[in-house]
Amino acid sequence: YKQTLVEDSVSGKVSLRDTLYSDKFSSKYPHKVADNIYLHIEYPDSIIHQIKESDLLENKKYCYSDLGYYLFKEIIEKRYKKSLNQLANELLYKKLGMENLGYLPDNRINKDRIVPTEMDLEFRSQLLIGNVHDMGAAMQAGVGGHAGLFSNANDLAKLMQMYLQLGEYAKERYLSEEVLVEFTKCQFCDNENRRGAGFDKPILEGQEGGPTCSDASSLSFGHSGFTGTLAWVDPKSNLIYIFLSNRVHPDASNKNLLKMDVRTEIMQVIYDSLDER
Repeated sequence: YKQTLVEDSVSGKVSLRDTLYSDKFSSKYPHKVADNIYLHIEYPDSIIHQIKESDLLENKKYCYSDLGYYLFKEIIEKRYKKSLNQLANELLYKKLGMENLGYLPDNRINKDRIVPTEMDLEFRSQLLIGNVHDMGAAMQAGVGGHAGLFSNANDLAKLMQMYLQLGEYAKERYLSEEVLVEFTKCQFCDNENRRGAGFDKPILEGQEGGPTCSDASSLSFGHSGFTGTLAWVDPKSNLIYIFLSNRVHPDASNKNLLKMDVRTEIMQVIYDSLDER
Protein backbone atom coordinates (compact mmCIF):
# COMPACT_ATOMS: atom_id res chain seq x y z
CA TYR A 1 0.00 0.00 0.00
CA LYS A 2 1.02 3.61 -0.40
CA GLN A 3 1.13 6.40 2.15
CA THR A 4 -1.95 8.56 1.75
CA LEU A 5 -0.44 11.72 3.20
CA VAL A 6 2.52 13.89 2.26
CA GLU A 7 4.07 16.80 4.12
CA ASP A 8 5.12 20.02 2.41
CA SER A 9 8.79 20.51 3.31
CA VAL A 10 8.41 24.30 3.37
CA SER A 11 5.06 24.88 5.09
CA GLY A 12 4.88 21.62 7.02
CA LYS A 13 1.25 21.25 5.90
CA VAL A 14 0.04 17.67 5.51
CA SER A 15 -2.19 16.81 2.54
CA LEU A 16 -3.36 13.83 0.48
CA ARG A 17 -1.11 12.55 -2.31
CA ASP A 18 -3.07 14.04 -5.18
CA THR A 19 -1.76 11.55 -7.73
CA LEU A 20 -3.45 8.69 -5.89
CA TYR A 21 -6.05 10.09 -3.48
CA SER A 22 -8.78 12.68 -3.16
CA ASP A 23 -10.86 13.78 -0.20
CA LYS A 24 -13.99 13.65 -2.39
CA PHE A 25 -15.72 10.85 -4.28
CA SER A 26 -15.72 11.24 -8.07
CA SER A 27 -15.56 9.16 -11.24
CA LYS A 28 -11.78 9.56 -11.13
CA TYR A 29 -11.53 8.68 -7.42
CA PRO A 30 -14.35 6.16 -6.81
CA HIS A 31 -12.72 3.73 -4.35
CA LYS A 32 -13.39 4.57 -0.70
CA VAL A 33 -10.34 3.74 1.43
CA ALA A 34 -11.66 5.43 4.59
CA ASP A 35 -13.77 8.42 5.57
CA ASN A 36 -12.91 11.31 3.24
CA ILE A 37 -10.19 9.33 1.42
CA TYR A 38 -10.83 8.00 -2.08
CA LEU A 39 -8.38 6.13 -4.31
CA HIS A 40 -7.70 6.68 -8.02
CA ILE A 41 -9.84 4.51 -10.31
CA GLU A 42 -6.88 2.72 -11.93
CA TYR A 43 -4.96 1.72 -8.81
CA PRO A 44 -6.74 -1.59 -8.06
CA ASP A 45 -5.66 -2.73 -11.54
CA SER A 46 -2.11 -1.76 -10.60
CA ILE A 47 -2.34 -4.05 -7.55
CA ILE A 48 -3.30 -7.01 -9.76
CA HIS A 49 -0.48 -6.17 -12.16
CA GLN A 50 2.03 -6.10 -9.30
CA ILE A 51 0.82 -9.53 -8.14
CA LYS A 52 1.14 -10.98 -11.64
CA GLU A 53 4.67 -9.62 -11.93
CA SER A 54 5.77 -10.65 -8.43
CA ASP A 55 8.63 -13.13 -8.07
CA LEU A 56 7.89 -16.78 -7.35
CA LEU A 57 9.88 -18.88 -4.90
CA GLU A 58 12.54 -20.96 -6.62
CA ASN A 59 11.78 -23.93 -4.38
CA LYS A 60 8.21 -24.91 -3.58
CA LYS A 61 7.47 -24.39 0.09
CA TYR A 62 4.69 -23.11 2.29
CA CYS A 63 4.21 -19.35 2.41
CA TYR A 64 1.23 -17.68 4.10
CA SER A 65 -0.04 -15.19 1.53
CA ASP A 66 -3.23 -13.43 0.47
CA LEU A 67 -2.14 -12.88 -3.13
CA GLY A 68 -4.11 -15.80 -4.55
CA TYR A 69 -7.31 -14.40 -3.06
CA TYR A 70 -6.82 -11.08 -4.86
CA LEU A 71 -6.75 -13.10 -8.10
CA PHE A 72 -9.71 -15.29 -7.10
CA LYS A 73 -11.80 -12.15 -6.69
CA GLU A 74 -10.85 -11.00 -10.20
CA ILE A 75 -11.66 -14.41 -11.69
CA ILE A 76 -15.03 -14.68 -9.93
CA GLU A 77 -16.14 -11.14 -10.81
CA LYS A 78 -15.19 -11.54 -14.48
CA ARG A 79 -16.94 -14.91 -14.66
CA TYR A 80 -20.23 -13.71 -13.13
CA LYS A 81 -20.04 -10.04 -14.19
CA LYS A 82 -20.96 -8.89 -10.68
CA SER A 83 -18.99 -7.60 -7.71
CA LEU A 84 -17.88 -10.12 -5.10
CA ASN A 85 -19.98 -8.49 -2.37
CA GLN A 86 -23.11 -8.72 -4.54
CA LEU A 87 -22.48 -12.36 -5.37
CA ALA A 88 -21.70 -13.38 -1.80
CA ASN A 89 -24.79 -11.61 -0.52
CA GLU A 90 -27.12 -13.07 -3.15
CA LEU A 91 -25.80 -16.64 -3.19
CA LEU A 92 -24.94 -17.11 0.49
CA TYR A 93 -25.64 -14.47 3.09
CA LYS A 94 -29.28 -13.63 2.32
CA LYS A 95 -30.24 -17.28 1.85
CA LEU A 96 -28.53 -18.25 5.10
CA GLY A 97 -30.64 -15.65 6.94
CA MET A 98 -27.73 -13.38 7.77
CA GLU A 99 -28.77 -9.86 8.67
CA ASN A 100 -25.33 -8.61 9.68
CA LEU A 101 -22.54 -10.55 7.95
CA GLY A 102 -21.22 -8.94 4.79
CA TYR A 103 -19.02 -6.30 3.23
CA LEU A 104 -19.32 -2.52 3.65
CA PRO A 105 -21.25 -2.31 6.92
CA ASP A 106 -21.11 1.47 6.92
CA ASN A 107 -23.61 1.43 4.04
CA ARG A 108 -26.20 -0.76 5.77
CA ILE A 109 -25.70 -0.94 9.56
CA ASN A 110 -26.05 1.79 12.17
CA LYS A 111 -22.57 3.01 13.02
CA ASP A 112 -23.33 2.74 16.75
CA ARG A 113 -23.35 -1.05 16.28
CA ILE A 114 -19.94 -1.20 14.58
CA VAL A 115 -16.96 -1.71 16.88
CA PRO A 116 -14.02 0.65 16.13
CA THR A 117 -10.81 -1.05 15.04
CA GLU A 118 -7.39 0.55 14.82
CA MET A 119 -6.43 4.17 15.23
CA ASP A 120 -4.57 3.95 11.93
CA LEU A 121 -1.74 6.47 11.96
CA GLU A 122 0.34 4.63 9.38
CA PHE A 123 -1.98 4.68 6.36
CA ARG A 124 -5.27 6.56 6.82
CA SER A 125 -4.66 8.85 9.81
CA GLN A 126 -7.99 8.19 11.51
CA LEU A 127 -9.88 5.79 13.75
CA LEU A 128 -11.40 3.09 11.53
CA ILE A 129 -15.10 2.42 12.14
CA GLY A 130 -16.88 0.36 9.49
CA ASN A 131 -13.95 0.55 7.08
CA VAL A 132 -11.92 -2.61 6.61
CA HIS A 133 -8.68 -2.77 8.59
CA ASP A 134 -6.70 -4.61 5.90
CA MET A 135 -4.90 -2.05 3.71
CA GLY A 136 -5.09 -4.08 0.50
CA ALA A 137 -8.83 -4.66 0.85
CA ALA A 138 -9.29 -0.97 1.64
CA MET A 139 -7.61 -0.14 -1.66
CA GLN A 140 -10.24 -2.31 -3.34
CA ALA A 141 -13.00 -0.11 -1.87
CA GLY A 142 -13.44 -2.43 1.11
CA VAL A 143 -14.26 -5.59 -0.86
CA GLY A 144 -11.36 -8.02 -0.96
CA GLY A 145 -11.17 -11.70 -1.75
CA HIS A 146 -9.08 -12.01 1.39
CA ALA A 147 -10.60 -9.41 3.75
CA GLY A 148 -13.45 -6.98 4.27
CA LEU A 149 -16.21 -9.00 5.94
CA PHE A 150 -17.92 -7.75 9.10
CA SER A 151 -20.21 -9.90 11.22
CA ASN A 152 -21.65 -10.65 14.62
CA ALA A 153 -21.24 -14.04 16.30
CA ASN A 154 -24.74 -15.29 15.47
CA ASP A 155 -24.44 -14.79 11.71
CA LEU A 156 -20.94 -16.22 11.60
CA ALA A 157 -22.18 -19.29 13.49
CA LYS A 158 -24.75 -19.85 10.72
CA LEU A 159 -22.00 -19.97 8.12
CA MET A 160 -19.93 -22.36 10.22
CA GLN A 161 -23.02 -24.51 10.86
CA MET A 162 -23.39 -24.88 7.10
CA TYR A 163 -19.77 -26.05 6.95
CA LEU A 164 -20.37 -28.43 9.85
CA GLN A 165 -23.32 -29.91 7.94
CA LEU A 166 -21.07 -30.47 4.90
CA GLY A 167 -22.51 -27.70 2.77
CA GLU A 168 -26.19 -27.92 3.74
CA TYR A 169 -28.26 -25.56 5.89
CA ALA A 170 -32.04 -25.46 6.49
CA LYS A 171 -32.52 -28.23 3.92
CA GLU A 172 -30.80 -26.21 1.18
CA ARG A 173 -27.45 -27.18 -0.30
CA TYR A 174 -24.84 -24.48 -0.83
CA LEU A 175 -21.67 -26.52 -1.37
CA SER A 176 -21.16 -30.14 -2.28
CA GLU A 177 -20.06 -32.54 0.44
CA GLU A 178 -17.03 -33.46 -1.67
CA VAL A 179 -15.88 -29.82 -1.79
CA LEU A 180 -16.17 -29.40 2.00
CA VAL A 181 -14.29 -32.62 2.72
CA GLU A 182 -11.53 -31.71 0.28
CA PHE A 183 -11.06 -28.13 1.44
CA THR A 184 -11.12 -28.89 5.16
CA LYS A 185 -8.63 -31.75 5.15
CA CYS A 186 -4.89 -31.33 5.74
CA GLN A 187 -3.48 -30.89 2.25
CA PHE A 188 0.24 -31.40 2.77
CA CYS A 189 0.67 -33.23 6.06
CA ASP A 190 3.61 -35.15 4.62
CA ASN A 191 5.43 -31.82 4.24
CA GLU A 192 4.64 -30.86 7.85
CA ASN A 193 2.10 -28.26 6.69
CA ARG A 194 -1.02 -28.46 8.83
CA ARG A 195 -3.30 -26.28 6.69
CA GLY A 196 -6.30 -27.14 4.56
CA ALA A 197 -7.30 -25.35 1.36
CA GLY A 198 -8.58 -21.99 2.59
CA PHE A 199 -8.90 -23.26 6.17
CA ASP A 200 -6.50 -23.60 9.05
CA LYS A 201 -6.12 -26.87 10.96
CA PRO A 202 -4.77 -27.95 14.36
CA ILE A 203 -1.03 -28.39 14.68
CA LEU A 204 0.49 -31.69 13.61
CA GLU A 205 2.17 -34.03 16.05
CA GLY A 206 5.47 -32.60 17.27
CA GLN A 207 4.59 -29.01 16.32
CA GLU A 208 4.00 -26.06 18.64
CA GLY A 209 1.60 -23.13 18.60
CA GLY A 210 -1.36 -23.20 16.25
CA PRO A 211 -4.89 -21.81 16.53
CA THR A 212 -6.49 -24.45 18.79
CA CYS A 213 -6.30 -26.06 22.18
CA SER A 214 -4.91 -29.58 22.45
CA ASP A 215 -8.35 -31.23 22.54
CA ALA A 216 -9.43 -30.07 19.07
CA SER A 217 -9.66 -33.06 16.76
CA SER A 218 -7.69 -33.50 13.54
CA LEU A 219 -11.03 -33.19 11.69
CA SER A 220 -11.54 -29.66 12.98
CA PHE A 221 -10.97 -26.58 10.84
CA GLY A 222 -11.48 -22.83 10.82
CA HIS A 223 -9.66 -19.56 10.48
CA SER A 224 -8.19 -16.87 12.71
CA GLY A 225 -8.09 -13.20 11.78
CA PHE A 226 -5.42 -10.53 12.22
CA THR A 227 -7.79 -8.32 14.21
CA GLY A 228 -8.27 -11.05 16.84
CA THR A 229 -11.14 -13.16 15.53
CA LEU A 230 -11.51 -16.94 15.36
CA ALA A 231 -14.19 -19.19 13.84
CA TRP A 232 -13.73 -22.94 14.36
CA VAL A 233 -15.67 -26.13 13.63
CA ASP A 234 -15.03 -29.59 15.08
CA PRO A 235 -17.17 -32.29 13.42
CA LYS A 236 -15.99 -34.90 15.92
CA SER A 237 -17.44 -32.94 18.87
CA ASN A 238 -20.25 -31.30 16.87
CA LEU A 239 -18.79 -28.01 18.09
CA ILE A 240 -18.78 -24.48 16.68
CA TYR A 241 -16.62 -21.88 18.42
CA ILE A 242 -16.83 -18.20 17.48
CA PHE A 243 -14.51 -15.68 19.12
CA LEU A 244 -14.82 -12.03 18.09
CA SER A 245 -12.51 -9.40 19.53
CA ASN A 246 -10.58 -6.31 18.56
CA ARG A 247 -6.90 -6.99 19.17
CA VAL A 248 -5.75 -4.00 17.12
CA HIS A 249 -7.44 -1.38 19.28
CA PRO A 250 -6.03 1.11 19.89
CA ASP A 251 -3.31 -0.11 17.50
CA ALA A 252 -1.72 -3.26 16.10
CA SER A 253 1.11 -3.21 18.65
CA ASN A 254 -1.37 -4.60 21.21
CA LYS A 255 -0.44 -8.31 21.33
CA ASN A 256 -1.91 -9.24 24.73
CA LEU A 257 -4.53 -11.48 23.14
CA LEU A 258 -1.75 -13.58 21.59
CA LYS A 259 0.59 -13.49 24.56
CA MET A 260 -2.15 -14.66 26.93
CA ASP A 261 -3.51 -17.33 24.54
CA VAL A 262 -7.01 -16.03 25.24
CA ARG A 263 -8.71 -17.71 22.29
CA THR A 264 -7.20 -21.15 22.86
CA GLU A 265 -7.68 -20.98 26.64
CA ILE A 266 -11.40 -20.30 26.17
CA MET A 267 -11.56 -23.11 23.62
CA GLN A 268 -10.03 -25.48 26.17
CA VAL A 269 -12.67 -24.50 28.75
CA ILE A 270 -15.37 -25.37 26.22
CA TYR A 271 -13.87 -28.79 25.51
CA ASP A 272 -13.50 -29.42 29.24
CA SER A 273 -17.18 -28.63 29.72
CA LEU A 274 -18.08 -31.18 27.04
CA ASP A 275 -16.16 -33.84 28.97
CA GLU A 276 -18.11 -33.00 32.14
CA ARG A 277 -21.56 -33.58 30.63
